Parts: sequence; structure tokens; C-alpha cells
Amino acid sequence: SFILEAQIRKSGQRKAFSRLVLFQMLQRVMTVAAESLKVLERQLMDGKQLQDVRVVMRPPLDAYDVLIHLNPKQVPLLSQAVDPPSVNFSRGVTAQSAAQSGGSLPVIDYNPVFLYLSELREAFGDLALFFCDPYGGTLIAVLWKPKAFAPTPFKTSQVSARTVKVTGNEAKTLPNVEAILEDFRLLGKDLVKSVEAKMDKWSF
Repeated sequence: SFILEAQIRKSGQRKAFSRLVLFQMLQRVMTVAAESLKVLERQLMDGKQLQDVRVVMRPPLDAYDVLIHLNPKQVPLLSQAVDPPSVNFSRGVTAQSAAQSGGSLPVIDYNPVFLYLSELREAFGDLALFFCDPYGGTLIAVLWKPKAFAPTPFKTSQVSARTVKVTGNEAKTLPNVEAILEDFRLLGKDLVKSVEAKMDKWSF
């Protein structure tokens, strides 16, 4: 299941906005939980159905705006995934020179998925929410925040991945979606397999 995380800022406006987003997220959790219970009850009551509790751990992806697909070879907890792959990868070991003196040494306490997720939230937390299964998930789902793409007053400190729109004597900035998606790829480097933009459901 996806871990939900909301960062509430100190300023009153950001705090109120974060409360709204958090409330929407909690509503979503309640809806998913209720539907999951119905699915499990039907399975238990009908012996002919396949008894697979993992079905409630596979979230629908149609509600998200962007899907960042990760390279399974770079996901350290892949074996703990809801649907682990049938093929195992050899990862997290040193070069052959170390193996000659006592065997391969695994790399511990290093999770590139967690680090990448932290970078995304740090860089784009004002625009989007990021969701990922921490136990072997090979997908990061992105949901644009409400009014994330509303024009904002121009500030020299906030021009990264933004375009400037001038109306009369007033200059405002808008997020540059193409630049943001490209930044998703660049930040992930070899970890990111592809970035899928579901533009058909964007309304800004």
C-alpha cells in the first residue's frame, strides 16, 4: 500500500492548504479501506473465488497524474513487493576483487528509492504529492496539488522549472510541466525507467 505523507508548513496559508490536501487524502483512504473490506468479505464468503488478500494491496492508478516507473534492478526491497518478479537480480555487491578474499559484500542501509522520493518531495512538494510502496514498489505515483498550476506573483527565488507570463505591468509565473517531467527523469538517473504523463486527466 502507498504511504501517505503530508508536510504542513508553518505559515497560516500553507497550513490551511495542507489541511485541505490531508483531508482529501484521508477521505481517499477511507474509501479504499471500505472497498477493500467488501472485496475480502466476498472472497471469504465465496469458496469458488481465488483467495488472494494481495488484491487489496494493488492500488488503482487511474487517479494519478504522472507515473514514474522505476528500474526493478535498482529497487533493493524488490523481493518484498506485493507481486515480486519471477526473475531475481544480483545487486548490491562489490567488484570481483573483493570476492576473491572472502565473498561478495552486500551494500546495506542504502535505498535509492527512498532517497529519490525524498528529493522529489523536497524539490516539488509545493506542486505535487508523491506516493510509493516502500516495500519493493517499482512505481512512484504523482498527484498534482489543487491550484498547483495557478499563476503566482513573479519572484526571482522561485523561477526554477517555471515560465514567466507578463500581463500589462504584472508578471506572474506558471510551472513548466515539460521541465518538471524532465527533472523527474534527471533526478532519478538510472533509477527511473520511464515517466508516464497522463495528460488526458489534467485540467489546468
